[in-house]
Amino acid sequence: MPQVTIVPTGESFAADPGEPVLTAALRAGLNLPHSCKGGHCASCRARLLSGETTYPTRELPAGITPDEAAERFVLLCQAHAITDITIETREMRPAPEVEVKSLPSRIDRMERLADDVMAVFLKLPAVEDLHYRAGQYIDFILSGGRRRSFSLASAPADGRMLEVHVRRASSSGFTGQLFDTMRAGNLLRVEGPLGQFWFRGDSPRHAVMIGGGTGYAPLRAMLRQLLAVGDRRPLTLYWGARTTPDLYEHNWLSSVAAVRPAFAYRPVLSEPQAEESPWAGRSGLVHEAALADLGADLAQYDVYASGPPAMVEAIRHTFVERGLPRAQLFFDSFDYAPDTLAAMRKTDNK
Repeated sequence: MPQVTIVPTGESFAADPGEPVLTAALRAGLNLPHSCKGGHCASCRARLLSGETTYPTRELPAGITPDEAAERFVLLCQAHAITDITIETREMRPAPEVEVKSLPSRIDRMERLADDVMAVFLKLPAVEDLHYRAGQYIDFILSGGRRRSFSLASAPADGRMLEVHVRRASSSGFTGQLFDTMRAGNLLRVEGPLGQFWFRGDSPRHAVMIGGGTGYAPLRAMLRQLLAVGDRRPLTLYWGARTTPDLYEHNWLSSVAAVRPAFAYRPVLSEPQAEESPWAGRSGLVHEAALADLGADLAQYDVYASGPPAMVEAIRHTFVERGLPRAQLFFDSFDYAPDTLAAMRKTDNK
């Protein structure tokens, strides 16, 4: 079993030849930088100092260029170690005061938020606590070691109940089962908290949150936590969706904007429909709406982006090109799990 050594920390762990290096690191309790886990966002990019790796399809993932590969950069969420390897990666940044745990949970209730979005409320054992930062996510541990990642839509201040917003991705997979067959009382094993996406409360800058679809969930958690502690810093939330029903908490956000000083809510629809009440708000791509509003001096903002990989990738490039310092951009790229993507491609090719 190949050994992986991390520079500069000196940490090491074993990796199965058939699993991504990132998966092995997380199993060993090392929360290496990552986000989408689908090979798109490049958060897990690391330099391969020694040894050899391979990708399952033998092709480069979308998140790395041929020039970067030639310089021995790899994406840890996709790369498999075929020999002992040494990698140089950015500083591991576990969230303060949290401990990753694997716990049983019970579905307390489920609420339909939109046609294809379900809120799932999870109850943990009475003797266990899960300390997390608003914005982090949990993994559901399925049979065969498969995992499904979902951001926590609840905030620590909300209490012990965990809430996730699940978009239906298939009829027969995990999300299909949640919609069709799972009920209150079903048991699920979860692991978390995971990820480095949380609100940096020590920054004095105006915070701009940009969410696409259910990428709203971790931003919701951040907002709820800020409201609970009485934070009054300037904050703007952009939420992009296809149609009006997809803005499933539009009324609540509008009410918060009406009473919370220095908070602005900016919904944007990409496919507004001719409904009974025609959409009078912004239309187009949500990141473009934000960029148009923020002006030329992006250095005065901290930007938190979560949602589809294409949206996050566009923000990573365009906002930085417009002067946003990379250190002031925090993102969580939502992507389907590798086996779900494979099933979707198989269906598309039929």
